[in-house]
Amino acid sequence: MYVLATLLLLFLAVVTMAALRLSRSSVSFAWLTAVLGALVAWISILFWQIDLPHLYSPSLWQPTSLFNASPELLADSYAWIYALSLTALAGAVVLTSPVRTSALNPVAWAGTLALTILGLLAVLADNPLTLVLAWAAIDLVEFAIMVRTAHSASLSERTVISFSIRAIGTGIALWASVVSAINGQTFLFENASAKVGIILLLAVGLRLGVLPLHLSYKNDSTLRRGFGTTLRLTAAASSLILLARLPFSALDPAIVPIALAFVALAAFYSAWRWFSAPNELIGRPYWIIGMSALSLAATLRGNSAGSAAWGVAMLLFGGISFLYSARQIWYTRILAGLGILLMAAPLSLTASGWMGAFPQPLIFWPLFLTAHVMLLGGYIRHLFRAGETSYFELPVWAKTAYPLGLGILVVTALVVSLWGWPGALQVGVWSVPVFLLVLSILVGFALFRFRRFFLPALSSPSAARLSRLSDLQDVIARALWTSYRILGRLFTYVANLLEGDGGLLWTLLLLVLFITILRGR
Repeated sequence: MYVLATLLLLFLAVVTMAALRLSRSSVSFAWLTAVLGALVAWISILFWQIDLPHLYSPSLWQPTSLFNASPELLADSYAWIYALSLTALAGAVVLTSPVRTSALNPVAWAGTLALTILGLLAVLADNPLTLVLAWAAIDLVEFAIMVRTAHSASLSERTVISFSIRAIGTGIALWASVVSAINGQTFLFENASAKVGIILLLAVGLRLGVLPLHLSYKNDSTLRRGFGTTLRLTAAASSLILLARLPFSALDPAIVPIALAFVALAAFYSAWRWFSAPNELIGRPYWIIGMSALSLAATLRGNSAGSAAWGVAMLLFGGISFLYSARQIWYTRILAGLGILLMAAPLSLTASGWMGAFPQPLIFWPLFLTAHVMLLGGYIRHLFRAGETSYFELPVWAKTAYPLGLGILVVTALVVSLWGWPGALQVGVWSVPVFLLVLSILVGFALFRFRRFFLPALSSPSAARLSRLSDLQDVIARALWTSYRILGRLFTYVANLLEGDGGLLWTLLLLVLFITILRGR
Protein backbone atom coordinates (compact mmCIF):
# COMPACT_ATOMS: atom_id res chain seq x y z
CA MET A 1 0.00 0.00 0.00
CA TYR A 2 2.73 2.48 0.97
CA VAL A 3 4.84 1.52 -2.05
CA LEU A 4 1.97 2.24 -4.42
CA ALA A 5 1.33 5.53 -2.62
CA THR A 6 4.92 6.65 -3.22
CA LEU A 7 4.80 5.76 -6.90
CA LEU A 8 1.41 7.44 -7.25
CA LEU A 9 2.65 10.65 -5.60
CA LEU A 10 5.58 10.92 -7.99
CA PHE A 11 3.37 10.10 -10.97
CA LEU A 12 0.82 12.76 -9.97
CA ALA A 13 3.62 15.31 -9.64
CA VAL A 14 4.83 14.52 -13.16
CA VAL A 15 1.30 14.74 -14.59
CA THR A 16 0.67 18.04 -12.79
CA MET A 17 3.90 19.48 -14.16
CA ALA A 18 2.92 18.38 -17.66
CA ALA A 19 -0.45 20.12 -17.26
CA LEU A 20 1.29 23.28 -16.03
CA ARG A 21 3.59 23.11 -19.02
CA LEU A 22 0.67 22.85 -21.45
CA SER A 23 -1.14 25.73 -19.74
CA ARG A 24 2.05 27.83 -19.89
CA SER A 25 1.97 28.55 -16.20
CA SER A 26 4.82 30.18 -14.34
CA VAL A 27 8.04 28.23 -13.87
CA SER A 28 7.77 28.79 -10.12
CA PHE A 29 4.59 26.67 -9.95
CA ALA A 30 6.33 23.79 -11.74
CA TRP A 31 9.32 24.07 -9.39
CA LEU A 32 7.08 24.07 -6.32
CA THR A 33 5.17 21.03 -7.65
CA ALA A 34 8.41 19.13 -8.23
CA VAL A 35 9.72 20.01 -4.75
CA LEU A 36 6.50 18.97 -3.01
CA GLY A 37 6.25 15.76 -5.05
CA ALA A 38 9.80 14.70 -4.21
CA LEU A 39 9.64 15.64 -0.50
CA VAL A 40 6.22 14.04 0.11
CA ALA A 41 7.40 10.90 -1.68
CA TRP A 42 10.54 10.87 0.49
CA ILE A 43 8.44 11.14 3.65
CA SER A 44 6.08 8.39 2.43
CA ILE A 45 9.03 5.99 2.05
CA LEU A 46 9.73 6.34 5.76
CA PHE A 47 6.32 4.73 6.35
CA TRP A 48 7.38 1.63 4.40
CA GLN A 49 8.95 0.46 7.65
CA ILE A 50 5.45 -0.27 8.98
CA ASP A 51 4.98 -3.10 6.49
CA LEU A 52 8.41 -4.56 5.62
CA PRO A 53 8.91 -6.85 3.84
CA HIS A 54 5.93 -6.57 1.51
CA LEU A 55 5.44 -8.32 -1.83
CA TYR A 56 3.17 -6.80 -4.46
CA SER A 57 2.11 -8.86 -7.50
CA PRO A 58 0.13 -6.76 -10.02
CA SER A 59 -1.07 -9.63 -12.26
CA LEU A 60 0.00 -12.91 -13.82
CA TRP A 61 1.30 -12.80 -17.38
CA GLN A 62 -0.22 -15.31 -19.74
CA PRO A 63 0.48 -17.88 -21.03
CA THR A 64 2.25 -19.35 -18.02
CA SER A 65 4.07 -21.83 -20.28
CA LEU A 66 5.93 -18.89 -21.81
CA PHE A 67 6.20 -16.66 -18.73
CA ASN A 68 7.11 -18.73 -15.70
CA ALA A 69 7.29 -15.51 -13.67
CA SER A 70 5.37 -12.24 -13.71
CA PRO A 71 6.51 -8.76 -12.65
CA GLU A 72 6.59 -8.44 -8.86
CA LEU A 73 7.66 -5.65 -6.51
CA LEU A 74 9.33 -6.45 -3.19
CA ALA A 75 9.73 -3.76 -0.55
CA ASP A 76 12.42 -5.06 1.78
CA SER A 77 15.12 -3.29 3.79
CA TYR A 78 17.53 -3.04 0.84
CA ALA A 79 14.86 -1.64 -1.46
CA TRP A 80 13.92 0.79 1.32
CA ILE A 81 17.36 2.40 1.69
CA TYR A 82 17.82 2.65 -2.09
CA ALA A 83 14.33 4.14 -2.54
CA LEU A 84 14.90 6.65 0.26
CA SER A 85 18.21 7.69 -1.31
CA LEU A 86 16.78 7.99 -4.83
CA THR A 87 13.92 10.24 -3.74
CA ALA A 88 16.32 12.29 -1.60
CA LEU A 89 18.51 12.74 -4.68
CA ALA A 90 15.50 13.85 -6.75
CA GLY A 91 14.51 16.37 -4.07
CA ALA A 92 18.09 17.66 -3.84
CA VAL A 93 18.34 18.11 -7.61
CA VAL A 94 15.16 20.19 -7.74
CA LEU A 95 15.91 22.21 -4.59
CA THR A 96 19.44 23.12 -5.70
CA SER A 97 18.43 23.97 -9.28
CA PRO A 98 17.90 27.73 -8.55
CA VAL A 99 21.68 28.20 -8.22
CA ARG A 100 22.07 26.94 -11.80
CA THR A 101 20.22 29.31 -14.13
CA SER A 102 20.51 26.83 -17.01
CA ALA A 103 18.77 24.20 -14.85
CA LEU A 104 15.55 26.20 -14.42
CA ASN A 105 13.74 23.89 -16.78
CA PRO A 106 10.38 22.30 -15.87
CA VAL A 107 11.00 19.53 -18.41
CA ALA A 108 14.21 18.58 -16.59
CA TRP A 109 12.40 18.56 -13.23
CA ALA A 110 9.63 16.34 -14.61
CA GLY A 111 12.27 14.10 -16.16
CA THR A 112 14.03 13.85 -12.79
CA LEU A 113 10.84 12.64 -11.08
CA ALA A 114 9.99 10.27 -13.96
CA LEU A 115 13.48 8.79 -13.86
CA THR A 116 13.12 8.39 -10.09
CA ILE A 117 9.96 6.33 -10.69
CA LEU A 118 11.90 4.03 -13.02
CA GLY A 119 14.69 3.79 -10.45
CA LEU A 120 12.20 2.83 -7.74
CA LEU A 121 10.75 0.11 -9.96
CA ALA A 122 14.26 -1.24 -10.49
CA VAL A 123 15.20 -1.35 -6.79
CA LEU A 124 11.80 -2.90 -5.96
CA ALA A 125 12.15 -5.65 -8.58
CA ASP A 126 11.71 -9.08 -7.00
CA ASN A 127 12.62 -11.15 -10.04
CA PRO A 128 14.83 -10.78 -13.13
CA LEU A 129 11.89 -10.06 -15.44
CA THR A 130 10.88 -6.95 -13.51
CA LEU A 131 14.49 -5.79 -13.20
CA VAL A 132 15.22 -6.26 -16.91
CA LEU A 133 12.12 -4.26 -17.86
CA ALA A 134 13.24 -1.40 -15.59
CA TRP A 135 16.79 -1.59 -16.99
CA ALA A 136 15.48 -1.39 -20.54
CA ALA A 137 13.31 1.64 -19.73
CA ILE A 138 16.21 3.51 -18.07
CA ASP A 139 18.58 2.68 -20.93
CA LEU A 140 16.08 3.86 -23.55
CA VAL A 141 15.56 7.15 -21.68
CA GLU A 142 19.30 7.72 -21.43
CA PHE A 143 19.86 6.80 -25.08
CA ALA A 144 17.11 9.15 -26.30
CA ILE A 145 18.47 12.04 -24.24
CA MET A 146 22.09 11.51 -25.26
CA VAL A 147 21.24 11.17 -28.95
CA ARG A 148 19.21 14.36 -28.80
CA THR A 149 21.92 16.34 -27.00
CA ALA A 150 24.94 14.91 -28.85
CA HIS A 151 26.69 17.67 -30.80
CA SER A 152 29.53 15.68 -32.32
CA ALA A 153 30.07 12.41 -34.15
CA SER A 154 32.39 11.08 -31.44
CA LEU A 155 29.77 11.63 -28.72
CA SER A 156 27.12 9.95 -30.89
CA GLU A 157 29.41 6.95 -31.32
CA ARG A 158 30.02 6.87 -27.57
CA THR A 159 26.27 6.95 -26.98
CA VAL A 160 25.69 3.99 -29.29
CA ILE A 161 28.55 2.01 -27.72
CA SER A 162 27.34 2.76 -24.19
CA PHE A 163 23.81 1.69 -25.03
CA SER A 164 25.11 -1.45 -26.75
CA ILE A 165 27.24 -2.47 -23.76
CA ARG A 166 24.35 -2.01 -21.36
CA ALA A 167 22.04 -3.85 -23.73
CA ILE A 168 24.54 -6.72 -23.76
CA GLY A 169 24.49 -6.69 -19.96
CA THR A 170 20.69 -6.84 -20.01
CA GLY A 171 20.82 -9.67 -22.55
CA ILE A 172 23.23 -11.61 -20.34
CA ALA A 173 20.77 -11.23 -17.44
CA LEU A 174 18.07 -12.67 -19.70
CA TRP A 175 20.43 -15.51 -20.60
CA ALA A 176 20.69 -16.29 -16.88
CA SER A 177 16.91 -16.80 -16.91
CA VAL A 178 17.27 -19.19 -19.84
CA VAL A 179 19.98 -21.18 -18.04
CA SER A 180 17.79 -21.40 -14.95
CA ALA A 181 14.79 -22.53 -17.05
CA ILE A 182 16.89 -25.23 -18.72
CA ASN A 183 17.66 -26.60 -15.27
CA GLY A 184 13.93 -26.67 -14.50
CA GLN A 185 13.96 -23.81 -11.97
CA THR A 186 11.82 -20.72 -11.62
CA PHE A 187 14.45 -18.01 -11.65
CA LEU A 188 14.31 -15.92 -8.49
CA PHE A 189 17.17 -14.03 -6.91
CA GLU A 190 17.06 -15.98 -3.66
CA ASN A 191 17.42 -19.41 -5.35
CA ALA A 192 20.04 -18.49 -7.97
CA SER A 193 22.57 -21.26 -8.54
CA ALA A 194 26.32 -20.81 -8.83
CA LYS A 195 26.13 -21.14 -12.61
CA VAL A 196 23.54 -18.38 -12.79
CA GLY A 197 25.23 -16.17 -10.19
CA ILE A 198 28.41 -15.66 -12.21
CA ILE A 199 26.30 -14.72 -15.25
CA LEU A 200 24.44 -12.10 -13.22
CA LEU A 201 27.70 -10.67 -11.86
CA LEU A 202 28.98 -10.32 -15.41
CA ALA A 203 25.75 -8.56 -16.42
CA VAL A 204 26.05 -6.08 -13.55
CA GLY A 205 29.77 -5.57 -14.23
CA LEU A 206 29.09 -4.72 -17.87
CA ARG A 207 26.35 -2.26 -16.99
CA LEU A 208 28.47 -0.53 -14.34
CA GLY A 209 31.75 -0.55 -16.25
CA VAL A 210 33.63 -2.56 -13.62
CA LEU A 211 34.06 -5.91 -15.43
CA PRO A 212 35.83 -5.16 -17.72
CA LEU A 213 36.92 -1.66 -16.76
CA HIS A 214 35.37 0.81 -19.21
CA LEU A 215 33.76 4.23 -19.16
CA SER A 216 30.58 4.78 -21.11
CA TYR A 217 31.06 8.55 -21.26
CA LYS A 218 34.61 9.62 -20.54
CA ASN A 219 34.03 13.32 -21.19
CA ASP A 220 30.52 13.77 -19.88
CA SER A 221 30.01 17.46 -20.61
CA THR A 222 26.63 17.30 -22.31
CA LEU A 223 24.69 16.50 -19.14
CA ARG A 224 26.19 18.51 -16.31
CA ARG A 225 24.69 18.90 -12.87
CA GLY A 226 21.06 18.39 -12.04
CA PHE A 227 19.33 15.99 -14.39
CA GLY A 228 22.66 14.56 -15.56
CA THR A 229 23.49 13.60 -11.97
CA THR A 230 20.08 11.94 -11.56
CA LEU A 231 20.51 10.00 -14.78
CA ARG A 232 24.01 8.72 -14.03
CA LEU A 233 23.42 7.79 -10.38
CA THR A 234 19.97 6.25 -10.94
CA ALA A 235 21.27 4.05 -13.74
CA ALA A 236 24.07 2.81 -11.46
CA ALA A 237 21.75 2.22 -8.49
CA SER A 238 19.37 0.18 -10.66
CA SER A 239 22.21 -2.28 -11.27
CA LEU A 240 23.71 -2.24 -7.77
CA ILE A 241 20.46 -3.41 -6.17
CA LEU A 242 21.00 -6.81 -7.82
CA LEU A 243 24.26 -7.24 -5.88
CA ALA A 244 22.42 -6.88 -2.57
CA ARG A 245 19.81 -9.46 -3.62
CA LEU A 246 22.23 -12.22 -4.67
CA PRO A 247 22.83 -14.87 -1.98
CA PHE A 248 26.37 -16.01 -1.26
CA SER A 249 25.41 -19.51 -2.42
CA ALA A 250 25.05 -18.09 -5.95
CA LEU A 251 28.80 -17.44 -6.15
CA ASP A 252 31.25 -20.09 -7.27
CA PRO A 253 34.10 -20.20 -4.70
CA ALA A 254 36.61 -20.90 -7.48
CA ILE A 255 35.66 -17.70 -9.31
CA VAL A 256 35.56 -15.35 -6.30
CA PRO A 257 39.36 -14.77 -5.94
CA ILE A 258 39.73 -14.07 -9.67
CA ALA A 259 36.78 -11.68 -9.68
CA LEU A 260 38.08 -9.94 -6.55
CA ALA A 261 41.43 -9.35 -8.26
CA PHE A 262 39.81 -7.56 -11.22
CA VAL A 263 37.46 -5.62 -8.92
CA ALA A 264 40.35 -4.53 -6.66
CA LEU A 265 42.30 -3.18 -9.63
CA ALA A 266 39.22 -1.39 -10.96
CA ALA A 267 38.54 0.15 -7.54
CA PHE A 268 42.14 1.32 -7.08
CA TYR A 269 42.45 2.76 -10.59
CA SER A 270 39.06 4.52 -10.52
CA ALA A 271 39.71 5.93 -7.05
CA TRP A 272 43.00 7.43 -8.20
CA ARG A 273 41.38 8.97 -11.29
CA TRP A 274 38.59 10.41 -9.12
CA PHE A 275 41.12 11.79 -6.62
CA SER A 276 43.24 13.42 -9.36
CA ALA A 277 40.38 14.63 -11.59
CA PRO A 278 40.36 18.38 -12.39
CA ASN A 279 36.81 18.68 -11.04
CA GLU A 280 34.02 16.50 -9.74
CA LEU A 281 32.06 16.40 -13.01
CA ILE A 282 34.99 15.12 -15.03
CA GLY A 283 35.66 12.58 -12.28
CA ARG A 284 31.99 11.54 -11.96
CA PRO A 285 32.34 8.29 -14.00
CA TYR A 286 35.33 7.28 -11.88
CA TRP A 287 33.40 7.92 -8.65
CA ILE A 288 30.57 5.68 -9.85
CA ILE A 289 32.91 2.89 -10.93
CA GLY A 290 35.05 3.11 -7.79
CA MET A 291 32.10 2.95 -5.38
CA SER A 292 30.44 0.26 -7.50
CA ALA A 293 33.63 -1.80 -7.33
CA LEU A 294 33.56 -1.65 -3.51
CA SER A 295 29.91 -2.70 -3.60
CA LEU A 296 30.73 -5.60 -5.89
CA ALA A 297 33.62 -6.64 -3.63
CA ALA A 298 31.24 -6.81 -0.65
CA THR A 299 28.93 -9.10 -2.64
CA LEU A 300 31.84 -11.36 -3.56
CA ARG A 301 32.52 -11.72 0.18
CA GLY A 302 28.91 -12.62 0.98
CA ASN A 303 28.16 -9.23 2.56
CA SER A 304 24.82 -8.07 1.13
CA ALA A 305 24.45 -5.29 3.71
CA GLY A 306 27.88 -3.93 2.84
CA SER A 307 27.06 -4.00 -0.85
CA ALA A 308 23.91 -1.94 -0.26
CA ALA A 309 25.85 0.45 2.00
CA TRP A 310 28.41 1.24 -0.70
CA GLY A 311 25.66 1.70 -3.28
CA VAL A 312 23.74 4.13 -1.09
CA ALA A 313 26.96 6.02 -0.23
CA MET A 314 27.60 6.36 -3.97
CA LEU A 315 24.16 7.94 -4.39
CA LEU A 316 24.16 10.28 -1.38
CA PHE A 317 27.73 11.55 -1.26
CA GLY A 318 27.98 11.58 -5.03
CA GLY A 319 24.85 13.72 -5.07
CA ILE A 320 26.39 16.13 -2.56
CA SER A 321 29.62 16.42 -4.54
CA PHE A 322 27.97 16.89 -7.95
CA LEU A 323 25.23 19.30 -6.80
CA TYR A 324 27.45 21.49 -4.59
CA SER A 325 28.21 24.22 -7.14
CA ALA A 326 27.78 27.41 -5.05
CA ARG A 327 30.48 27.23 -2.38
CA GLN A 328 30.20 28.62 1.13
CA ILE A 329 33.11 27.98 3.48
CA TRP A 330 31.07 26.73 6.44
CA TYR A 331 28.93 24.50 4.22
CA THR A 332 32.14 23.08 2.78
CA ARG A 333 33.59 22.34 6.20
CA ILE A 334 30.37 20.74 7.45
CA LEU A 335 29.96 18.56 4.34
CA ALA A 336 33.61 17.49 4.49
CA GLY A 337 33.40 16.63 8.20
CA LEU A 338 30.16 14.70 7.77
CA GLY A 339 31.66 12.87 4.81
CA ILE A 340 34.56 11.67 6.96
CA LEU A 341 32.29 10.64 9.83
CA LEU A 342 29.66 8.88 7.69
CA MET A 343 32.07 7.14 5.32
CA ALA A 344 34.93 6.14 7.60
CA ALA A 345 33.95 6.08 11.28
CA PRO A 346 32.54 3.10 13.22
CA LEU A 347 28.72 2.98 13.26
CA SER A 348 28.78 4.94 9.99
CA LEU A 349 26.99 4.13 6.75
CA THR A 350 29.87 2.18 5.21
CA ALA A 351 31.10 0.45 8.38
CA SER A 352 29.16 -2.66 7.38
CA GLY A 353 31.02 -2.70 4.07
CA TRP A 354 34.10 -4.21 5.70
CA MET A 355 32.39 -7.27 7.15
CA GLY A 356 33.03 -10.60 5.50
CA ALA A 357 36.33 -12.42 5.01
CA PHE A 358 38.65 -11.92 2.03
CA PRO A 359 40.01 -15.16 0.54
CA GLN A 360 43.52 -13.70 0.45
CA PRO A 361 43.57 -10.66 2.75
CA LEU A 362 47.24 -9.79 2.25
CA ILE A 363 46.56 -9.18 -1.46
CA PHE A 364 43.17 -7.49 -1.51
CA TRP A 365 42.87 -5.54 1.74
CA PRO A 366 45.51 -2.87 0.91
CA LEU A 367 44.02 -2.18 -2.51
CA PHE A 368 40.47 -1.75 -1.24
CA LEU A 369 41.51 0.29 1.79
CA THR A 370 43.61 2.60 -0.39
CA ALA A 371 40.74 2.93 -2.85
CA HIS A 372 38.39 3.88 -0.01
CA VAL A 373 40.78 6.56 1.28
CA MET A 374 41.33 8.01 -2.20
CA LEU A 375 37.59 8.10 -2.91
CA LEU A 376 36.97 9.94 0.34
CA GLY A 377 40.01 12.16 -0.22
CA GLY A 378 38.76 13.07 -3.69
CA TYR A 379 35.36 13.87 -2.23
CA ILE A 380 36.96 16.30 0.24
CA ARG A 381 39.32 17.76 -2.35
CA HIS A 382 36.52 18.56 -4.80
CA LEU A 383 34.48 20.19 -2.03
CA PHE A 384 37.25 22.72 -1.42
CA ARG A 385 37.53 23.67 -5.08
CA ALA A 386 36.24 27.03 -6.30
CA GLY A 387 32.53 26.95 -7.07
CA GLU A 388 30.80 27.79 -10.33
CA THR A 389 28.67 30.53 -8.75
CA SER A 390 28.81 32.69 -5.66
CA TYR A 391 26.48 31.69 -2.85
CA PHE A 392 26.23 35.26 -1.56
CA GLU A 393 24.91 36.55 -4.89
CA LEU A 394 21.90 34.23 -4.84
CA PRO A 395 18.38 35.51 -4.15
CA VAL A 396 17.06 35.04 -0.63
CA TRP A 397 14.70 32.21 -1.57
CA ALA A 398 17.51 30.38 -3.39
CA LYS A 399 19.75 30.74 -0.32
CA THR A 400 17.05 28.88 1.60
CA ALA A 401 16.29 26.16 -0.96
CA TYR A 402 19.93 25.38 -1.77
CA PRO A 403 21.04 24.24 1.73
CA LEU A 404 17.76 22.35 2.13
CA GLY A 405 18.59 20.40 -1.02
CA LEU A 406 22.01 19.45 0.30
CA GLY A 407 20.55 18.88 3.76
CA ILE A 408 18.08 16.22 2.61
CA LEU A 409 21.01 14.13 1.37
CA VAL A 410 22.83 14.54 4.68
CA VAL A 411 19.71 13.68 6.69
CA THR A 412 19.15 10.58 4.56
CA ALA A 413 22.74 9.48 5.17
CA LEU A 414 22.23 9.90 8.92
CA VAL A 415 18.91 8.01 8.87
CA VAL A 416 20.24 4.98 6.99
CA SER A 417 23.33 4.93 9.20
CA LEU A 418 21.27 4.63 12.39
CA TRP A 419 17.96 2.94 11.58
CA GLY A 420 15.80 0.80 9.39
CA TRP A 421 17.90 -2.02 7.88
CA PRO A 422 20.47 -4.70 8.82
CA GLY A 423 23.46 -2.49 8.03
CA ALA A 424 22.50 0.26 10.49
CA LEU A 425 24.59 0.80 13.64
CA GLN A 426 27.25 -1.66 12.53
CA VAL A 427 30.83 -1.47 13.73
CA GLY A 428 32.08 -4.03 11.21
CA VAL A 429 35.75 -4.93 11.55
CA TRP A 430 36.34 -2.23 14.18
CA SER A 431 40.03 -1.75 13.40
CA VAL A 432 39.29 -0.88 9.76
CA PRO A 433 36.92 2.05 10.43
CA VAL A 434 39.27 3.41 13.09
CA PHE A 435 42.23 3.18 10.69
CA LEU A 436 40.21 4.76 7.89
CA LEU A 437 38.93 7.51 10.17
CA VAL A 438 42.42 8.51 11.29
CA LEU A 439 43.86 8.30 7.78
CA SER A 440 40.92 10.21 6.25
CA ILE A 441 41.28 12.99 8.83
CA LEU A 442 44.98 13.26 7.98
CA VAL A 443 44.25 13.33 4.25
CA GLY A 444 41.50 15.91 4.75
CA PHE A 445 43.77 18.08 6.89
CA ALA A 446 46.56 17.83 4.32
CA LEU A 447 44.22 18.75 1.48
CA PHE A 448 42.88 21.71 3.42
CA ARG A 449 46.19 22.89 4.85
CA PHE A 450 48.41 22.24 1.83
CA ARG A 451 45.93 22.46 -1.05
CA ARG A 452 48.25 24.87 -2.86
CA PHE A 453 50.72 22.02 -3.05
CA PHE A 454 48.28 19.25 -3.97
CA LEU A 455 46.44 21.08 -6.75
CA PRO A 456 49.53 21.89 -8.87
CA ALA A 457 50.95 18.41 -8.24
CA LEU A 458 47.79 16.67 -9.42
CA SER A 459 47.55 18.88 -12.50
CA SER A 460 51.24 18.76 -13.44
CA PRO A 461 52.32 17.52 -16.90
CA SER A 462 53.87 14.37 -15.40
CA ALA A 463 50.61 13.48 -13.65
CA ALA A 464 48.71 14.15 -16.86
CA ARG A 465 51.08 11.89 -18.81
CA LEU A 466 50.68 9.17 -16.17
CA SER A 467 46.90 9.43 -16.46
CA ARG A 468 47.08 9.16 -20.23
CA LEU A 469 49.42 6.17 -20.07
CA SER A 470 47.17 4.43 -17.55
CA ASP A 471 43.95 5.19 -19.45
CA LEU A 472 43.03 1.52 -19.83
CA GLN A 473 39.49 2.26 -20.88
CA ASP A 474 40.76 4.08 -24.00
CA VAL A 475 42.12 0.80 -25.35
CA ILE A 476 38.74 -0.86 -24.91
CA ALA A 477 36.96 2.19 -26.34
CA ARG A 478 39.17 2.27 -29.43
CA ALA A 479 38.59 -1.45 -30.01
CA LEU A 480 34.83 -0.99 -29.68
CA TRP A 481 34.84 2.03 -31.97
CA THR A 482 36.85 0.12 -34.57
CA SER A 483 34.37 -2.76 -34.48
CA TYR A 484 31.49 -0.28 -34.63
CA ARG A 485 32.92 1.45 -37.71
CA ILE A 486 33.67 -1.85 -39.46
CA LEU A 487 30.10 -3.05 -38.89
CA GLY A 488 28.78 0.31 -40.08
CA ARG A 489 30.79 0.13 -43.30
CA LEU A 490 29.69 -3.47 -43.83
CA PHE A 491 26.02 -2.59 -43.43
CA THR A 492 26.42 0.44 -45.69
CA TYR A 493 28.09 -1.72 -48.36
CA VAL A 494 25.32 -4.33 -48.21
CA ALA A 495 22.65 -1.63 -48.34
CA ASN A 496 24.24 0.02 -51.37
CA LEU A 497 24.62 -3.37 -53.01
CA LEU A 498 20.94 -4.24 -52.58
CA GLU A 499 19.76 -0.76 -53.55
CA GLY A 500 21.88 -0.59 -56.73
CA ASP A 501 21.11 -1.75 -60.25
CA GLY A 502 21.79 -5.36 -59.37
CA GLY A 503 19.83 -5.25 -56.13
CA LEU A 504 16.91 -7.26 -57.51
CA LEU A 505 19.24 -10.00 -58.80
CA TRP A 506 21.02 -10.20 -55.43
CA THR A 507 17.68 -10.41 -53.66
CA LEU A 508 16.50 -13.24 -55.91
CA LEU A 509 19.82 -15.07 -55.41
CA LEU A 510 19.54 -14.80 -51.63
CA LEU A 511 15.92 -15.98 -51.80
CA VAL A 512 16.92 -19.05 -53.89
CA LEU A 513 19.72 -19.87 -51.45
CA PHE A 514 17.35 -19.54 -48.51
CA ILE A 515 14.77 -21.84 -50.14
CA THR A 516 17.50 -24.36 -50.98
CA ILE A 517 18.67 -24.44 -47.37
CA LEU A 518 15.14 -24.99 -46.12
CA ARG A 519 14.49 -27.81 -48.60
CA GLY A 520 17.78 -29.42 -47.66
CA ARG A 521 16.64 -29.55 -44.03
